[in-house]
Amino acid sequence: MYNPIHFIFNVFLLVLLIFFPVLGQINFWEGTVDNNVHGVGGIFTCDLDNDMDIDILGASLQDNQIIWWRNDGGEPIIWTKIIIGSNVGEAHSVYAADFNGDNLKDVVGAAYVGTPGIAWWRNNGGNPVTWTKFTVANNFINAHEVCAYDLDKDNDMDILGASSDLNRIAWWRNDGGDPIVWTEQILSNNVTLAKSVTVGDLDRDQDNDVIGVSIANNDVIWWRNDGGQPIQWTQFLVDGNFGGAHRVQAVDLNDDSNLDILGAGYLSHQIAWWRNDGGDPVVWTKQVIESGFTNACIAYAIDLDGDNDKDVIGTGQGINQIAWWRNDGGEPIQWTKFIITNNFTRPWPLYADTLNDDEKIDIVVGSSHNGSNLVKWWRNEGISGIEDKPSSPTAIKLFQNYPNPFNPSTIINYSIPKLSFVTLKVYDVLGSEVATLVEEEKFEGNYYLQFSGAGLPSGIYFYQLKAGSFVETKNMLLLK
Repeated sequence: MYNPIHFIFNVFLLVLLIFFPVLGQINFWEGTVDNNVHGVGGIFTCDLDNDMDIDILGASLQDNQIIWWRNDGGEPIIWTKIIIGSNVGEAHSVYAADFNGDNLKDVVGAAYVGTPGIAWWRNNGGNPVTWTKFTVANNFINAHEVCAYDLDKDNDMDILGASSDLNRIAWWRNDGGDPIVWTEQILSNNVTLAKSVTVGDLDRDQDNDVIGVSIANNDVIWWRNDGGQPIQWTQFLVDGNFGGAHRVQAVDLNDDSNLDILGAGYLSHQIAWWRNDGGDPVVWTKQVIESGFTNACIAYAIDLDGDNDKDVIGTGQGINQIAWWRNDGGEPIQWTKFIITNNFTRPWPLYADTLNDDEKIDIVVGSSHNGSNLVKWWRNEGISGIEDKPSSPTAIKLFQNYPNPFNPSTIINYSIPKLSFVTLKVYDVLGSEVATLVEEEKFEGNYYLQFSGAGLPSGIYFYQLKAGSFVETKNMLLLK
């Protein structure tokens, strides 16, 4: 029987779908990188062999190895497994950077047992690439996480580490030489069961600050870089009640040009972020993205859906779940959760990057100790269906690149509200053009692309967008 109320309601829903499209779930294609790696503690991505393809690095706890999966292209991608380092006792973490200034990515790894606690492998180039191992720190026992940044801004890459047994956050200054000489400076010996360390300019004073966590004391901590030689540090507590604080990332989540802190709480089962509200010292406001994400290991922020804001991806080890939370904006930010899989045994390390040159951000995850012996990747197929199309931009806009600083690749986003001839170029500090990224007509839409500085020296670069009479320039920092 005809029901006018039902008819009106259905018409109303149709109008909503046409005029108010809803962002939906990203389609992912699941692929295997390796099905014979045991206990993955760390994942990192970069172009190790300078072939313009993004490779994958891993640290294997049970194999005691630092591993490189070389991206050999193809559809789907063919991954070739190469062992960079053996006898790396319960390898927990891995990172890559150019430590000796030869424009080749070197590798640094953390051993949880045995010596050296932290070592680096020099990339000697060649085909195949050969590696030479050097010690950074012999007695940095139970090294849980390692990363690399130019902490003192002297144009070479330093190393930072978190030791669970020493309760220590430390960094090693790269003093150059052949082999490189490393000078240790301890930030703190009181970060009980330290699990994570990262870097970001939190107070916008042009110095690199340090963030770390204590899983035992439930602390998220930052150390303000006060300059000097050696650098002087002032410690501040961000949060003393983040249960089982396991990992942190410095990232601007609300696009206000202040770096916020994103974290995963293993015992609080939370993904949360602390909004940087500025001030001296910085004031932090905690906002929970999700509670009940059992044994949250990793929270990683990146623009996954290409709408020019940072989404969050996470691994929940206690529920075998990998999920992402779409950033829907607002104050406070509203989040919509999408599950990528509920069937990945003991997920731990996670990283995201453009692996197959389609300008979409893909995801790589490793299974932890006593897990499924897997490293998998999820290829981002984009959002399908008319109801899933993002809203059209209303103005031309050039966004800040991410990550920044970067090494060697970064993502540049821009929006065009109508058909325009678009030029996007990159220049060095002398004004010389180093790359033309776009030089063609573009329909209205939100665009993002990857820029690689693999063949360029460290330094400040400028990227400029021209569309009609619109011209905007932003700067970015390449740190190798």
